[in-house]
Amino acid sequence: MKKLDVTGFGAFLFDMDGVLADNCGYHVVAWLEFAKRHAFDLTEKQVIDWMGAPGSYYIEQMLGRKPGPEELKRLAEEKEAVYREIYAPHMALPAGLRALLDGAHARGVPCAVVTGGPVSNVDFLLDGLALRQDFAFVVDASQYERGKPAPDCYLQGAARLGVSPAECLVFEDAVNGIQAGRAAGMRVVAITGTNPRAVLEATEADCVIDSFTEL
Repeated sequence: MKKLDVTGFGAFLFDMDGVLADNCGYHVVAWLEFAKRHAFDLTEKQVIDWMGAPGSYYIEQMLGRKPGPEELKRLAEEKEAVYREIYAPHMALPAGLRALLDGAHARGVPCAVVTGGPVSNVDFLLDGLALRQDFAFVVDASQYERGKPAPDCYLQGAARLGVSPAECLVFEDAVNGIQAGRAAGMRVVAITGTNPRAVLEATEADCVIDSFTEL
């Protein structure tokens, strides 16, 4: 798979978990712990396969039904609290991310976060890594109905930045997210970590990297 020149794009759209932080392994542990607490059937493979989808999707799959708003809120926040507790001591910027963002700012390329995560996790990560000032806005799970692999979240990101989808470059780690970016008509850089290179190379990603330092 050929390398992609990132300098010709009008906007960068970043997924959050697994992209702005190497934290998806902690989400896996948190989901499995959450499932154990509630005696839900859940495997590590399922957690990874569903990456990119909002937490509500995971909970619906485990419950086997659509929960009410209050039940969903309670269960989702319980799981996210587990994640934040176990990941907090390990929080760190991925290698090369700071340089990529600084380069984008220097060229006047706007950046935004597009995530299936809740606001509580967005605040936890962006503030914890001192990244909030780097992004024009965040599209989080509360702002759209159809989660990844539907393109809605990325199309919303492009619209809010005032650029066409074709001008956008998406950074993703999950198969669902890659599919969402491509369905939105955007180019996609896939980052290994959540999934191995072989899995990502079998997707429609335009290039696969192991680190932002490769860009």
